[in-house]
Amino acid sequence: MEEEEHTNSTNQTDADHILTPIHNTDSTHQHNNGNQIPTQNQVIVPPILGLDDTFTYDIHNAPDSDSLLCEILSRLPLKSVFRFKCVSKHWLNLISQRSFSRFCISRMLTASTASSSLPFRILYRYIYESDIQHVLDRFGPESYNSSGLLLFREQEKAVRFKVLAVSNGLILCCSLGLQVYYVCDPVSRHWVSLGRRARTFFLEGFVSRVNENNDVTSYKIVRVEMRKSSLNYLNLDMYSSETGKWVEHSLLCPNPITHVKRGGGPISFNGILHWFVYNHGMVAFDPYEDLKSKSCRLISFPADRDVQSEVMHDGLYRLCDGCLGKLRFFEVAPDPYSCYCFSMWDMKDYEKGEWCSEFKVTRSDLSSSDPELKSWLGKATFLPLSFHPFDLDIVYLRCVELACVVSYSIQNRRLDVACQPTGVVDDLSWRVVVPFVITRWPTSVPIPPVPKKKVVTPKDETPTGR
Repeated sequence: MEEEEHTNSTNQTDADHILTPIHNTDSTHQHNNGNQIPTQNQVIVPPILGLDDTFTYDIHNAPDSDSLLCEILSRLPLKSVFRFKCVSKHWLNLISQRSFSRFCISRMLTASTASSSLPFRILYRYIYESDIQHVLDRFGPESYNSSGLLLFREQEKAVRFKVLAVSNGLILCCSLGLQVYYVCDPVSRHWVSLGRRARTFFLEGFVSRVNENNDVTSYKIVRVEMRKSSLNYLNLDMYSSETGKWVEHSLLCPNPITHVKRGGGPISFNGILHWFVYNHGMVAFDPYEDLKSKSCRLISFPADRDVQSEVMHDGLYRLCDGCLGKLRFFEVAPDPYSCYCFSMWDMKDYEKGEWCSEFKVTRSDLSSSDPELKSWLGKATFLPLSFHPFDLDIVYLRCVELACVVSYSIQNRRLDVACQPTGVVDDLSWRVVVPFVITRWPTSVPIPPVPKKKVVTPKDETPTGR
């Protein structure tokens, strides 16, 4: 199988930034006609170099000689910051330090909190663009200036890509026509192409590992072979950035399994991939550990879930995913006249596969501040989409009748309109969306080694003459 690997990059993008002035706590610090007057050992940095506001800086209490420079650089767009690496070796070393990136990220998060903007979006998996570079333009931080969710379903074009998974700031996507995989950093626009692969493996999973500085050190992509019949083993095709190779593996399963055809890709929880399978719930595989044992494990869904609805609708009304270290199972009753409308379980003991019921809610328990949504609470059809990655209290659902995305507060049992998706939403469900955490800082894409090609040396041939 011919494989190719290369990288590409363009300029970094401007990040969302909102200035937070450093207020002086000295009572003698006065304001005159809206202008700041510096006290002793203080300077006022004017709105230059792209800064939107002034801020006060205390020279006397500065921790080091670079602190003022860090304050200024942290208020600039990322595009400008990374260009300034070329100013000098000193600036290069300063901007490359992990402490500087943490300082910038902290300021960005503070700015996001002040503007009440969500640090993530729910993305439609299919993107219609001509090349991978245009796909990456969809993920730049500058694309998320507005608050609220962004869910866009565009009209079909000739070429399309599919977002398969995200891991530690990296995105795995694939061109569906050529079946070429790409691992991308949406901030720096760097990407690595992993070449074409055969179509017999699907349901791609993506996991990565980071070091103590939170830098990605390696990643693995796992594809599953789809079989019509139940088998006692799991056939995998796995790529490792550490070797730069695709290798097929066969793992034993405790019981025969059949993959859910419309289940989408696997969910990743604590670095372990979980594929949905019929009759058993999920089959779990750790790409970094389970190859040693040559086996995988089965994890059942909650025993008291609505199995009949799950079979009839092929899992459309359930949502199983990780959220802030918890593995959760959320269920919606498709029939508005069912006893319970929403139900949820948390994994109590992962090793034992034990679930714990958190709540069961009836339609009469629901409320909403939106008049139109409130009038539909007793009869609307809801489809689960995603958990909020940073808030255990929020679940996002699609309201079919109103063609909108709603947020459900578990604690208050309240539904609110989160956004109005753009484009066609007829197929909108958890199968075709992926929650994407907006990257605040470039994530280095590990460059895999180029596999050595076998050199065939022809045998020496002794010419013969007549």
